[in-house]
Amino acid sequence: MKDKNIFTTFEAARLLNCDLTTVIKWVNENKLPAYRTPGGHRRIRKEDLLNFLKQYNMPVPDKLGDAIKILIVDDDPESVELIIGYLMKLGKDHECAVARDGFEAGRKITDFKPGLVILDVKLPGLNGYQVCENLKKDEATKSIRIMAVTAYASPEDRHRMLSLGADAYLSKPLNNEQFIKTAKKLLDIGE
Repeated sequence: MKDKNIFTTFEAARLLNCDLTTVIKWVNENKLPAYRTPGGHRRIRKEDLLNFLKQYNMPVPDKLGDAIKILIVDDDPESVELIIGYLMKLGKDHECAVARDGFEAGRKITDFKPGLVILDVKLPGLNGYQVCENLKKDEATKSIRIMAVTAYASPEDRHRMLSLGADAYLSKPLNNEQFIKTAKKLLDIGE
């Protein structure tokens, strides 16, 4: 149902785990916007349903929410494989893309529009510092969360990445529990 943009009242009730009459009542009370088809059937737009849930502080069902998009920027195939394995433990639907250098990261960020970038500091071409700085300076990308990861950790390196706008900084080899906890925090996923 993630790709679906229009719902019947029955589908909305099933998604929200409530009775059909409850959804119809919300529509009739103008709490949940809906329109009628030429045949008189009610239809609810996905964006209206999401806005309704947010307005009334109701949880968004996983089947309704969009998959979390995560871009892994790392030139080491083993690190990428490890990170993808860790992300499988998020307990949330997600989609991953991989960039092997900073230039490819820039292109993929534009097209893929991730919510989280897992960024290796040492990259060929445009390094992680430059990628982080560019993302945080650009109005269109400054809200993207950045988790910097590096095998060459030092207090100076950590300070530099965080001052450029990285939201988290982890040392390689990555610790499974620490990585998952940090990713969940950055993605606002509850424990």
